[in-house]
Amino acid sequence: MYFCYGVIVIIFITWFPKYLSAARGLNLQQMGVYASLPLAAAVVGDVCGGWFSDLLLKRTGRITFARRTVAATGFFIAGLTIPVAVLVSDPIISIMFFSLSLFAIELTVGNSWAVTLDIGGSYAGSLSAVMSMFGNIGGGVYAVLMGYIVTAFGWEVAFFGLASFAMLGGVLFCCIDISRPLHAPKTQT
Repeated sequence: MYFCYGVIVIIFITWFPKYLSAARGLNLQQMGVYASLPLAAAVVGDVCGGWFSDLLLKRTGRITFARRTVAATGFFIAGLTIPVAVLVSDPIISIMFFSLSLFAIELTVGNSWAVTLDIGGSYAGSLSAVMSMFGNIGGGVYAVLMGYIVTAFGWEVAFFGLASFAMLGGVLFCCIDISRPLHAPKTQT
């Protein structure tokens, strides 16, 4: 799941300014302003993801439901809005949809890290490291592949790939049983 997250986030950090210039025709000054809007939306998404999840947990008492609902919804919204952002002709509307996409994908972050605590217990640090490693591998691999994909197939296909990873991330998050720790503590006899 975090592999999928890493793929999406790294593209907004590394390739999005190039996309705005090459595909949307924005100059350097415009690109600087507009490339920062999705990242600003991401900051809000980070805060909201944890807040929404905690609110659902307080109201329902169901940890798996609370974490899955917020994180999977974030992944699925990103998966649906990225293609719209690429296909819409108006650059400003496109950036608005990209901002919504990054807001949504960042709803998953607090929940992802909370899951490492929820199921990792005393191994939460190790689980966090593995999750982070997979996110970085995903981001690194797709950041390299992005140039080849854009050259061979165009920006739309490259961003449709991001949307596919978002949908896959949502499905994978739904497979995590957060109520069951990975390692049961030993009972003393």
